[in-house]
Amino acid sequence: MSEAVGPSRIPSPRARGRVLQAVNKTWPGLISGAVEGRARELIDDGQYLEAAEVLEQGIAKYGAGSVSQLLLAWCLHMGERQEAALEWADRAVAEEPENEDAHWLQASVLYELGRVDEASVSLWQAVELAPDNGRYYMQLAWYHHVDQEFAKTRELVERALERSPEDAWVQHTAGRIFDYHLRHKRAQAHLRRAIELDPNLVDAWYDLAENLQVRGRLSSGVRVAWKVVNDAVDTKAGDAAVVEAWGLYEATLRRWSWRWYEWALRAVLLLNVIDWIFPTPFAVAVGLSGALAAVFAAGLAVSVCTLLPACRADLVGQGRRGHFAGAAARMLLASGGIVLVLFGEPTALQHLGILAVIIVAYVEWYWRAAQISGRRMFGADPDV
Repeated sequence: MSEAVGPSRIPSPRARGRVLQAVNKTWPGLISGAVEGRARELIDDGQYLEAAEVLEQGIAKYGAGSVSQLLLAWCLHMGERQEAALEWADRAVAEEPENEDAHWLQASVLYELGRVDEASVSLWQAVELAPDNGRYYMQLAWYHHVDQEFAKTRELVERALERSPEDAWVQHTAGRIFDYHLRHKRAQAHLRRAIELDPNLVDAWYDLAENLQVRGRLSSGVRVAWKVVNDAVDTKAGDAAVVEAWGLYEATLRRWSWRWYEWALRAVLLLNVIDWIFPTPFAVAVGLSGALAAVFAAGLAVSVCTLLPACRADLVGQGRRGHFAGAAARMLLASGGIVLVLFGEPTALQHLGILAVIIVAYVEWYWRAAQISGRRMFGADPDV
């Protein structure tokens, strides 16, 4: 073997750096490919901060032109180093002002830093450069779906859907926006379409399960959550994915019984107002009480029967019995109370007092429902 390739001939790190810098001036793609190649291996493993460190080391050794500033900004963004990501994103925009991806990344970083208006300006620049990219329109809609008029948000959503109807992320985000604005039926259509386009889009399954329950299809929501759990276990998706799936399933089970209590409150509110305005004779009271009991019994029976056997058992499984019993007790108390009101002859002031009790019960119900769904009681959702 020639001495030229032996260990004694390996140049020192400093000498190698000078050589590579010289090489980079002549063939910049050679250094860029070597540095970014290692970074992309780390990116594929989800190690964004480690990839950013490799790129930063490349810049320190061979200069800013040796690696993609846009790639470095993206790695820092994904690694939650947003301030540093913004610095490099700004450089990427300055270096490539006609690159829509640079403006998009700058907007994404600004949004994470809470600078929503600036993020919108950057994203509109991306839209001007790539007007056929539906994702940009949908991201603009998402930025302001809480604080701007629904008509403006809807216009952006429609533009996004027109340009990228086969994009699962666009369909999923449209579903979330329509759900937030209480267009639950429209939201469900988009969530189902997102799942058709990408059956592995787990977040869309989560949102569909909750959407179904919000629309009153309590057992359907539980079945969707059960499917997500089984898929996570069968595909060996990892401990974190399985835990998250079980959390969704747990929430749908608790929401199932809690929504039945809310429907009892609705019935009590309606019957209290009817009895207040039109005092019910004894025969009418008997009929209304019987109808209330029959409707609830039939609805509960159908809802329970449409659950999978395993789900029925899980409703009263360990850790959920107290919640189920509490919801059932409240439902019986509310139903029994309104029956007494129908058979009695409360005064207008007493009806007003009953209404106040119902309102307090609704506040307690809403507070608990927010806890079950992992949402704030008032204001935007935590992930908005």
